[in-house]
Amino acid sequence: MTDLDLIWQKHAAAVPGLLAERPSFRFDPRHYGQSMAGAVAGAAELARHYETCGRAEGRAPNLYSDAVRRTPAIAKVVATLVIDPELAAALAAEDPAASELAFELIHLGAPVDAAVADFSLDSYLVMHPDIKAAGIDPLLHYLAHGHAEGRRTLRDIRAGQFAGRLPYRPELPTCLIAVHECSRTGAPIVGRDLAREAAKTHNVIVSALRDGPLLEDFRATSCAVLITSAPFQDFAAYSGEVLKKIDFAILNSAVARDYIPLLVAREIPFAGYLHEYAEYLFPAFHFNTFLMFADLVVFSSDHVRNSWKGRMADFNFDVDKDSTIIPQRPLFLGSVSARRQAEAKARLSKIVGRDLSKVRIVCGAGQSQWRKGTDIFAMAAQICQTRDKDTVFIWIGHGIVPDELGFGAYMAYHLKEIEAGQQDSNLFFIPAGPAYHDVLAASDVMFLSSRLDPLPNVVFDALEYGCQIVQFKGASGFGDDIYLQSGRFQTVAYGNPEAAATAILALPPKKTADTAPEKPDFNLFETIRTRLQARLDSQNYFVRGVSKIDTPVMFSGEPKESVLRARECEKITRYKRRSVWRDLDEVNRELANSDNWIHGNLRLAPFDVTDTKELPEFSIHVHAFYTDELDEVLKEHFLFRRATRIVMTTDSEKKGQQIRQIMKEHDLVPEIVLVPNTGRDVLPFMQMFVDGGAARSDEIWCHLHLKKSVNVTTSGTIWRRFLMRILLGETHTISNAITIIAENEVGLVAPFDPYFIGWIESRALLPKFADRLPGPMPQNPLLFPVGNMFWVRRSVVMAMNDIFGPDYPWPDEPIANDGTEYHMIERLWPAMASHLGLSSVFVHKLDEQRV
Repeated sequence: MTDLDLIWQKHAAAVPGLLAERPSFRFDPRHYGQSMAGAVAGAAELARHYETCGRAEGRAPNLYSDAVRRTPAIAKVVATLVIDPELAAALAAEDPAASELAFELIHLGAPVDAAVADFSLDSYLVMHPDIKAAGIDPLLHYLAHGHAEGRRTLRDIRAGQFAGRLPYRPELPTCLIAVHECSRTGAPIVGRDLAREAAKTHNVIVSALRDGPLLEDFRATSCAVLITSAPFQDFAAYSGEVLKKIDFAILNSAVARDYIPLLVAREIPFAGYLHEYAEYLFPAFHFNTFLMFADLVVFSSDHVRNSWKGRMADFNFDVDKDSTIIPQRPLFLGSVSARRQAEAKARLSKIVGRDLSKVRIVCGAGQSQWRKGTDIFAMAAQICQTRDKDTVFIWIGHGIVPDELGFGAYMAYHLKEIEAGQQDSNLFFIPAGPAYHDVLAASDVMFLSSRLDPLPNVVFDALEYGCQIVQFKGASGFGDDIYLQSGRFQTVAYGNPEAAATAILALPPKKTADTAPEKPDFNLFETIRTRLQARLDSQNYFVRGVSKIDTPVMFSGEPKESVLRARECEKITRYKRRSVWRDLDEVNRELANSDNWIHGNLRLAPFDVTDTKELPEFSIHVHAFYTDELDEVLKEHFLFRRATRIVMTTDSEKKGQQIRQIMKEHDLVPEIVLVPNTGRDVLPFMQMFVDGGAARSDEIWCHLHLKKSVNVTTSGTIWRRFLMRILLGETHTISNAITIIAENEVGLVAPFDPYFIGWIESRALLPKFADRLPGPMPQNPLLFPVGNMFWVRRSVVMAMNDIFGPDYPWPDEPIANDGTEYHMIERLWPAMASHLGLSSVFVHKLDEQRV
């Protein structure tokens, strides 16, 4: 029979000092002491009390005894978690104390819990923040409720670990290759090729956020495969020698961004291999973590890199030093024999039901969707049908789904109306599969109809099969000079099917050859690894420790994550990038070193409280699209009671009545102005200053808003308090921001934000307004009222209105999360003040929680 006490001693020894205090799992002096409410002290005394009195009184000697009395079913549930062989054997033998031992061992927490069971107290709380927020014991919750609810546990994490087919070789370095999924699509295929090449010289770990058909391919080229949607949270739960020391990583695809916190936390250097355009990666912040933390960012083409340059500028990213271009495959101009082409045409003729032996074939490939331009491919076929019936278009790829409303339903209808696929048609669709190589061999031309497609592998394949390529200007990385100079590419006006059809019909038939040229040697993995190592070797600037402004980027602001915040700060600062200001001195240096006309009028000032007797006349504007926080705001800020006027804008009379009632309870009388739900908070404010507007002739205004996401988050409330406390003060104090705005030379006062925030998506609007703005805009705004709450003079708002004029066509709601005129205005307030010869002052209060 299994000795349960020996099992307890074996595992409890991992917790320093525990066995001296608690030699048996059957009695827990800490738990028992809580039930005694301090009447008996000391482990030995408590044990004696239990033996002499407590047992007879029915007191619970440990937590398990307490819990099983309330919920007897937990005994069976705890048994399902156990993985320790000896403990599992005791449970199988129906030892009555085995469940008690299992419970008490798991409840010891790390490292014992994960060693004996598929359960970790810490990981359960991370996976289920509602349990953590409620302060509920994680093991008790799972046993009583979580198991029945199907809550995720350590077992689910471990189920995502698959053994690779290759052995771990301790003499070799270890590389982690991360992909976003295991599908047979572009980026995962590149990831598979990277792993194959890496396995020759490295131990390889492949990790993906989602499972898929490439899983077995990845297992064949690695020591381990990890499938996890939360790598930072889950990684510690995996086991194996290969995982103990990872020398570097390659994140293949921007969508693999979720691995960055893990790599930064473990100080693993990495290259990001980005195939995607910035134009379709949103929210931008999540993908911009590559620009903050990657040791090297590798782009597949210069055209793709150019799409990121605005974002790079937002973080002071050094394009020349910290990025490089490496296509996933070299340019190779191949050919096929006339016999191979004829055989391919014969097989395709049987598939589509039309004789293709004497026709020109134009192919397209990939998933049918808007981005791939499948609809444009069909339009080009329609145009060619009226000009040359012997030009046939064949698209091979994942099929069109007629009940998919985003694209499939409309594309299916399009094809039905033009009778695609009929025997006399010139347009056919073939499912992805074995016919792919025949399509390329038979085709004379590949029409890359994509609207935006980085460097699709199908084009490299088509070039290898001797095809000419017709593409749109500005639509792909194949617009780089290296490809255009090859003589195989015809580039036409963007998105113009008529121009594409004309170019296709002007091309000669494919040139065949009995012998194909030899393919060049190319090792993508080694090329990336070599350039990453060169970048690491060249680094001669290092910073250790947190900055004076300890504000998180990826991690939380909790004290337990201070080391992680230090590591992310070190990584950003090492490469002289910016996401958070390091200290106030850095801000002042940056302002002093700038020669931009705006920055010379920006300055910092410390937060202070001011004498309530020395206030200028001022008015407050609050845009209250939501009213649920208004009462709390009025309670928290005394300054409302000193305002000459309080103008509240909202979008309905019902909300207006709610506002009046709330403010009446605070002895305040608002002026309600109803406005349409357009322009977020800023347009209602600006329109108060047009002729006859609610601003009248009042000179000093505080602009606030209660607009927020419908699903309020804790961080949003914290940010609102951060802004308002700096601008207004608190319940019994008044901020010095009101006295600063009263200074004659000051036009704008706003909270200093610890984050370094650039133009972001608003950068694209600057050329449109270049002639309207009073001077050239800087590379980065440096300081502006982040969150769009501030004190301002009337003349500054009037100047902003002049930029747009009275008849500007403002965007309607709903609007994008960034990149609209309203987001640009937020960054332009200091420019308007500088234009009038006024300063903008940013009040810092570094002890105020920002997130």
